[in-house]
Amino acid sequence: MIHWIVFSTLAAGLLYGLYCLTLRRDRWLQLSLWYLLLALGFSIVFPFFSLPERLAAASQAVIPAREYQATLNEIEISASPASHALGLKEVYLIGLALCAAYLLFQMAAQAVIIFRLRRKHTVYRSGDGYDIPRGASLILLDDDTAPYSFFRQIVVGTRGLSDDELRCILAHESFHVSHSHSLDILWARLMCCLAWFNPFAWLMMRELRAVQEFQADAASVGACGREDYLHLLYRQVTGHGYGHITNNFQSINIKNRIVMMNKTKSRFGAWKPLAALPLVALLMMVGCRTANGEAVEQEEIPFEATKVDESAPLDANTDEVFKVVEVDPEFPGGEEALYKYLAENIKYPVMAKNNKVEGRVYITFVIEKDGNVSDAKVLRSVNEELDAEALRVINAMPKWKPGMQQGVPVRVQFNLPIVFKLS
Repeated sequence: MIHWIVFSTLAAGLLYGLYCLTLRRDRWLQLSLWYLLLALGFSIVFPFFSLPERLAAASQAVIPAREYQATLNEIEISASPASHALGLKEVYLIGLALCAAYLLFQMAAQAVIIFRLRRKHTVYRSGDGYDIPRGASLILLDDDTAPYSFFRQIVVGTRGLSDDELRCILAHESFHVSHSHSLDILWARLMCCLAWFNPFAWLMMRELRAVQEFQADAASVGACGREDYLHLLYRQVTGHGYGHITNNFQSINIKNRIVMMNKTKSRFGAWKPLAALPLVALLMMVGCRTANGEAVEQEEIPFEATKVDESAPLDANTDEVFKVVEVDPEFPGGEEALYKYLAENIKYPVMAKNNKVEGRVYITFVIEKDGNVSDAKVLRSVNEELDAEALRVINAMPKWKPGMQQGVPVRVQFNLPIVFKLS
């Protein structure tokens, strides 16, 4: 969970920053729309991706096969989940539920409003003399209701509007309907519900709404002329006569819309999103994990045993690390004593317990010629707290009886899986 939150927020922040530097002030509006939709979805789901086998092998540690004698049997450390505090998972689910409930409430409330309006007022179609998309419906109200579109439904308050102004407004809202902008916003809202903790997701949704307005503005200028449309926007800013062209934008955004209408496409704007490719590749390499935060799973590959020429005497001063030896190192008291030591000394970290983090940590370490433990490190990580606890206990182990090859003490590498599990 922590891994997903961190990398999802990081990816959204980087992709949003790249958008602000490249496409935000450019007239490649459709390209901007697709960039925002894809960036929003990618930032939320990419931590769950699995790299292809070759890439994973290049970027992740390889865990030796269990059956090789240099790998010890795994030990399971259990603890009861904390009940006195909400874990990270519970907090996330509460936020998700509240966000989803609010979205459903908004959708249901708007659907009820549309249903009531359709019962009380005349519903016009594309063949009734109004220039709206086929399959869409139009409700004209005799008040100053701000025009808006909801999927295939357009609602316009006509009080104080001339026929030319109504034509401009219908061109604007018809563009939203014909290009399914409500579906785009619904997709963005769903992504923001999943990543409600991510401020950059909400910022990208705001930018998406802005791009949709820029597109509808461009369509309106083509339908009714630049002067008439700019005059309509001026009335929106000053409050003379007509209210809002859309109920999603306040007057402070009108300046941006007018500026965007007067811009032209940059020469190399279509190539700007390519700047995201190395960023996406880097995020994939460092951020792809399984859902519980472990490294990408891959096929276990055994260590190759060090080949020794048995006819030649072994150099007693060798610093070579062996994986397979004639006589294995032995923990004081044997393997049973080793697992007893680990079970008694490893404590389930409090924060990991509170957040209900579980998983299997793979530790590798070397038994030196004098029996001391050295070079302990994590081969496969689950969580910082669990990793640190496993390393702490491994480094604190007493001296072992060293391993022997041809009667000579040698350095031997071991791999130990430690399972942290909440009962």
